[in-house]
Amino acid sequence: MAQLHINLSKLKYNALMLQRLLSERGIEMIPVTKGVAGDSVIVSMLHDAGFECVAESRVNLIKQRDDLKYMIIKGAHQDELEEIVDKSKVSIQTELSTIKALNKIAISKGVTHHILLMIDWKDGREGVLTYEVAQMIKEIVPLKGIYLKGVAFNFMCFRPLPPSEDDLPYIHHFIDNIEKRMGYRLNTISGGNSSMLTLAMYSDLGRINQLRIGETWLRGYETSYGMRVSQLYEDAFLLEGRIIEIKPRLNIETHQSYMQALVDIGQLDTHIEGLALTDSKLKIVGSTSDIMLIDIGIADYYQLGDRITFKMSYNAIAHSMHVPQLKKCYHKDEGIEALLKGFYRSKVNNFSKQC
Repeated sequence: MAQLHINLSKLKYNALMLQRLLSERGIEMIPVTKGVAGDSVIVSMLHDAGFECVAESRVNLIKQRDDLKYMIIKGAHQDELEEIVDKSKVSIQTELSTIKALNKIAISKGVTHHILLMIDWKDGREGVLTYEVAQMIKEIVPLKGIYLKGVAFNFMCFRPLPPSEDDLPYIHHFIDNIEKRMGYRLNTISGGNSSMLTLAMYSDLGRINQLRIGETWLRGYETSYGMRVSQLYEDAFLLEGRIIEIKPRLNIETHQSYMQALVDIGQLDTHIEGLALTDSKLKIVGSTSDIMLIDIGIADYYQLGDRITFKMSYNAIAHSMHVPQLKKCYHKDEGIEALLKGFYRSKVNNFSKQC
């Protein structure tokens, strides 16, 4: 049976290392859990590591708990709004009618719901248009059940346009102008996602004081240029299948014979194009819904029942984590855990009140 192996120690190390790198620059890290389907084991690991807030895109994946705050990072239907108020501390919003509906629900429950207003900067996927922001804030501020905590930006979610140094002065100028016009201080400037990390490492992000990080803490790559972050683990997730058949086959294009192994992983289990074999002697030939075809080449030592292991892209991880039928196996590494004790002794958390 195919299995997804999850190294909790490597995930914890990645999260704490990123938090440390960003906190040194005055930036709060909010781990995004949508890529792991809100997995309760991973979320508990984040809480145990000292994170008080995580971000999720699907409210139905949130398992409510008193010791953890949630940020909802995707717009919602009207029938989800009550659940958003109940389950999350803060949400990212773009529509005034939705915000007013949240306000009514929050007032009826005697609570204040915090929001970040998403600004469409250059990604084109979502957000308030820049020339509409001031008017929207004028209508949001008087709402008794809503607290406008700040604004948010997105990059590289839809358009392949990474954030650049040129964006920063314009973002700062935009924020300053909004605050002057409104006489309203924005406490949180949530400046983007994993695509902002490279810029954060060598540039002063100024007013940007929060990043929502998903892919990088899960697999150790930034998303603007697909570069490996050398301080992080890239193999916290490994997909493992077993060989269920080995037979000689004919390549219909080259008319050459080869030895083919069938592995019990298919398109229902993961994003096949996002897999990379850990054994470089093997080659993926193709796949169907529940089977993968592999050319074992000169690796004639493989036998029935042997395990084949794959590294995973973000899409492959997210797909597999959302498949309930795929067995998840959680692991800890004693060496990494011992190393992490040093983090806890030296950690200076500038964001004790996250979200």
